[in-house]
Amino acid sequence: MSLLLLFSLFCAGDALAEETAAPAEPTYSREEWRPSIEATLDQLDLLDLFATATKFGGMKIKVPKEMQSLPMRMIEGADELKDKGIELKVTELEFRNLKIVRDKSAQWRDERPFMPVRLEFDKLGVSADAKTKVGVVPVGAVFEQGSMPADFLPLIKKGFNLEVLPEKRLEETNLDKVKLKVGGALTSSIANRFFSKKVARLILEHGVGQTLQMGQNDLMGGSGGGAGGIAGKLIDGGRDTPANRAASSLIDQLLN
Repeated sequence: MSLLLLFSLFCAGDALAEETAAPAEPTYSREEWRPSIEATLDQLDLLDLFATATKFGGMKIKVPKEMQSLPMRMIEGADELKDKGIELKVTELEFRNLKIVRDKSAQWRDERPFMPVRLEFDKLGVSADAKTKVGVVPVGAVFEQGSMPADFLPLIKKGFNLEVLPEKRLEETNLDKVKLKVGGALTSSIANRFFSKKVARLILEHGVGQTLQMGQNDLMGGSGGGAGGIAGKLIDGGRDTPANRAASSLIDQLLN
């Protein structure tokens, strides 16, 4: 009797496992992926224009409040922040001579599209506010002559996901030349207890990730000489109009 009961329980367990097994991920044809790919390419075209604008005195980007806070998964990766209960909010980034290296079409892996890019820059500055037990401490860092990879991953009917500094491409990362920035004597003594190159890199990763997903208004509303105006005119002229092509040609001549 007991053997029969055990056999019944065993069969029931197998049946339950089959019922609760995760459904197979749906597959889509390349034609079905096309709208998501085109939307991602539009974003990359916008970022190309932004990169061009950074060559004219640089561009400063104000990070919207709803995008400033570092995700918990990033803070948990830095013990010096987690142990001290410090909250970080990225407030501003500054790009100079940014170049986005990428293909003009999607690549494919396991029948899913992805678009790898590499950001190369002369200067990339990041500013943040650190909320501590004694108040808010401004911190920042300047990365020079660096590069960092990112992967744009189109999603069916949902735009795209973004991976900054993906593990498989860490060899393309160069963020070694960095200068940390803190405020006066009091804030410096506080910041030195938690602010490190590792933390600066977390801030940079989050800030760049948010910037790469920004729309036209947030990207082209920055300051920095005449860069914002130049970028805005390129956008307003349309991405493929005679006026825009003429402006792009003039910029290319000035830069080369």
